[in-house]
Amino acid sequence: MLRGEPAGCDSRLADDRNKGTQMCNQNEWIVREAFLAYDQGDVARLMEFVDQDLEWTYLDPGETDPHPQVCRGRGELEKSLRRQAERGLHAELEEVVASGDQVIVVMHTPGVDTYRNRRADDRTYDVVTVRDGLIVELHACRDRGEARQLAGIG
Repeated sequence: MLRGEPAGCDSRLADDRNKGTQMCNQNEWIVREAFLAYDQGDVARLMEFVDQDLEWTYLDPGETDPHPQVCRGRGELEKSLRRQAERGLHAELEEVVASGDQVIVVMHTPGVDTYRNRRADDRTYDVVTVRDGLIVELHACRDRGEARQLAGIG
């Protein structure tokens, strides 16, 4: 599918398995399309949705109570995704919630907790910032509450 305006969020992931087809905004559509590319193993296509100067805040998996650390550039994200694939880990999209340019993404990655010193039910909670049609920031959160707070959703 070519990038463009979402027509009711017609992406193949728009039909959320638990909620049925629903409308979404363009930022949600961009995040869903990026995940769809990742889900299909097309990292190059995923990177088309990511700004070259991406700011990526992650939680160090080696820490029990990690402090956020920052990486810059989409190359760091690409390396991390490839490393995850090499470990046989595959993320499943569970939830996408948009609020303006902020999009909360909840993923379940069976087995990921074996690579972390903290347990999170094999889930990750990220807040993605989209500007001018590109993902410009990715911020990992410890849990759903922290993600909602960061995205300004009460």
